[in-house]
Amino acid sequence: MNIKKFLDVNFLKFLFLSLNGRIDRKTWWYSQFFLVFFGVLMLIPLSSLLGFLNFDKFQVEKLVSFLVLLISALSIFPDSKRLQDRSINGLLAILPYIFAIPLQFHFVPEFLLKFYIICMWALKAYIFVNTGVLKGDDGSNKYGELDSFKS
Repeated sequence: MNIKKFLDVNFLKFLFLSLNGRIDRKTWWYSQFFLVFFGVLMLIPLSSLLGFLNFDKFQVEKLVSFLVLLISALSIFPDSKRLQDRSINGLLAILPYIFAIPLQFHFVPEFLLKFYIICMWALKAYIFVNTGVLKGDDGSNKYGELDSFKS
């Protein structure tokens, strides 16, 4: 993986705005570091600026939380590509975000809450192991060639 790829706008569109294709583990790890770096680079100055402009602390926290959610949602795309590299349907990467909605809005009954959270963590762990730890398929699979980005 050439780090210069992350300076190419077309590669970033492919990586963070497309569910198609496959990427290797190294590219996936770079994408995760990129999202953290981008988030820190954007959120710390923004929250400081809003605090300096005397915005209400609660409003700043809500805005920052919303932006963190948006930035973390971008990880769905590299996760799906990585899952597809392991011959797993990439749409599985969306499930943790869908299951987080009832939890976020307190729609999960209290008696199911612990079980629900354990199931969510198990799904996230399964996705993490398949995206960040295990080796992908050699050669092509039903999702295409490994290096499916063409600049």
